[in-house]
Amino acid sequence: MSVRRVLLVTLCALGCAVASQATARTRALLVGVSEYPGFPAEKQLKAPANDVRRMQAALKSRGVAETDLVVLADGVEGTAGSPTRAAILDGMERLAREAEKGDLVIFYASGHGTRQPSRTSLKVDGLDQVFLPRDASLPGAEGPRNRFDNVIAGPDFAARLDAIRIRGADVWFILDSCFSGSASRAIGEGVHDKKIELEDIGLAASTALAPEKTTVLADIAPALPPSSGKLTAFYASQPNETAREVALPPGAPMEKRVWGSIFTTALTDVLKRAPALSYRQLIVETGRVLRADAAFQARQTPSFEGDGMDGALPGSAAATAGATWRVSAGVLHAGQIEGVEAGAIVALYDSAAPVAEKPTGYAMVEDVEATRASLAAVKPGCVPTTTRCPTVAASPALKQAAYARLARPAPPAAFSISHPRPWPGAGAPDAAAQARLGKGLEAAVSGPLKDPVTFDDAAPTLVAWMTADGFRFMPDGLDPLAVEAGPSALISPDADADTAAAAIARAVLRARQLSRLQALASATSTNGGLDVSVDVQRFGLDPATRQCAFKGTATAAGEDALVKLCDKVQVAVENRSTRPLLAAIFFLDDGWNMIARRPTCPIGLTVSDRMEPGRRLVFEVPYHPRAIVPGRAPTTTNGVLVMGVPFIEGETDLPALCALTGLNDASGQASRGGETGGLDDLIEGSTRGGRLPLESASLSFAFWPISQPVKP
Repeated sequence: MSVRRVLLVTLCALGCAVASQATARTRALLVGVSEYPGFPAEKQLKAPANDVRRMQAALKSRGVAETDLVVLADGVEGTAGSPTRAAILDGMERLAREAEKGDLVIFYASGHGTRQPSRTSLKVDGLDQVFLPRDASLPGAEGPRNRFDNVIAGPDFAARLDAIRIRGADVWFILDSCFSGSASRAIGEGVHDKKIELEDIGLAASTALAPEKTTVLADIAPALPPSSGKLTAFYASQPNETAREVALPPGAPMEKRVWGSIFTTALTDVLKRAPALSYRQLIVETGRVLRADAAFQARQTPSFEGDGMDGALPGSAAATAGATWRVSAGVLHAGQIEGVEAGAIVALYDSAAPVAEKPTGYAMVEDVEATRASLAAVKPGCVPTTTRCPTVAASPALKQAAYARLARPAPPAAFSISHPRPWPGAGAPDAAAQARLGKGLEAAVSGPLKDPVTFDDAAPTLVAWMTADGFRFMPDGLDPLAVEAGPSALISPDADADTAAAAIARAVLRARQLSRLQALASATSTNGGLDVSVDVQRFGLDPATRQCAFKGTATAAGEDALVKLCDKVQVAVENRSTRPLLAAIFFLDDGWNMIARRPTCPIGLTVSDRMEPGRRLVFEVPYHPRAIVPGRAPTTTNGVLVMGVPFIEGETDLPALCALTGLNDASGQASRGGETGGLDDLIEGSTRGGRLPLESASLSFAFWPISQPVKP
């Protein structure tokens, strides 16, 4: 799903991040809507004016010039006008006209949010999430009775954000409002939900829509040119939650309290006290503050979208590099899926913005599960990165730790391959090529594969088959005359030793990664998780066009059918659990490239990847002539990896998982993400946003055989 599509589908609160700090100029538009003349007195808000003041102060503290901060807010000194629909959209359009390549554009708004029937057919639930400006009003007598007048919906924001980004400017766009849940009413003294629901004011129920429970996962081309600025979306709350405003401090008399939206209050607090965070770390730390402070009475879950999450915040010299994992009660919230291994040493910190050379202590990873691991405290005062240190029963550093970063990886487990064997029959290399390829493999095992790989001809994990154009690494036991499957390393005759070794290492490490995931899948329970089914549909050729008749009527190919030309494989993923799940889906081609269908990379999992109980997601793989190319055996295989992890209310640090694409071949749709080492880089701390902070996960693999023509 593209970022533009995300804006049309799940606009809850958005944020866009910068790729670098080399911005020519930072411009900001801050909006706060407290007064709603078109709504009853109980629907008026008290926090937005203070929210805007807090954002002003926070941005000034990070170096944004006061002359570049434009305010549209009720009751705020220096406002440029009333926060009406026209004024807000005009302000965004002005930013688009003035923005230049390298600029940073900041948009912030606080006010009421709601939802109403969508203007497009893109919404799974049939609803648009909308922001209510000051002049929003009840539906008029002439129009539909289930839509407010003068609202700003997702498509309205998306068009103007695109206009800014097309000019090459990055955008940080933050919207603090809520879009679903109970009606806006007092929860208790000093606490309100910032929500207006159509039903609450006696209008037609937008939730009477009955959307289909199946969503088709379609391929969508990028909406913007490559030179466009980056965008990341921050959410104040999830689509089924309200955003809250509170009067603080809770123990003081009401006349002495100050109102504020809890998301903005936490966000600005982190902005002021943590100077070196990335955008991803900012949203994670904001969520932690919301959960930790009882005064907020938080029941909302901030989240994000966008492709700039790992950029540095304005005013930061640089973002903290490497993965940062959450720690609580001696448990590391990352596990085998990310490559965490027993014996690794982690540095402990009380903040998500650690000073790298000054951790509060160290711990050793012990029992490792799918998405978590237990930690044993290292003896205080001992530095395990330079010496062998004993563990102790307990330590204050481990008890108080909130975050951890890898300090020393565990010794890698061995992965065995055979010495090179010539491919039998057609496609075998000549003697000179065999000698050259053999030297390349020896160089790889003594070089980049020295630690994780050993030779084993008796029972190897992979057999290194030499072909006319390089290597095909296949699981032991497969007959190369019957099936061709596994990663390949293409090595041209004029490739130097380093190039050959790098290609071989990428293929072998990709195989190692997939084998580890398969072992993990067999060890994890899928009960109560995502159910995966595969159906082969047969279409055949259209006799008139001699093209695959994919628009025609299909016939069932039957179970365990061999996929042929003009077949279409339909993979269905259904949430059979009783709670929402984050769903990650990777297509596996015959070279074992892991191609992300969900999440969008390099963003990682977001709220858009959430599946409600009973929801069913379908994606299709059509086998047209370009999708089936000649091989060395009559069959090959494709597959899918599906990962389901429970969505935890209040948890902000969602798994990225894009590092799993880091070892892909750089060709076709198997393009690599920004990461370069898959699971190994995840454990080494050189990927970003990749942790899985959840208690349990389910993994499922499904494969299907494909008939392919044999090369002459």
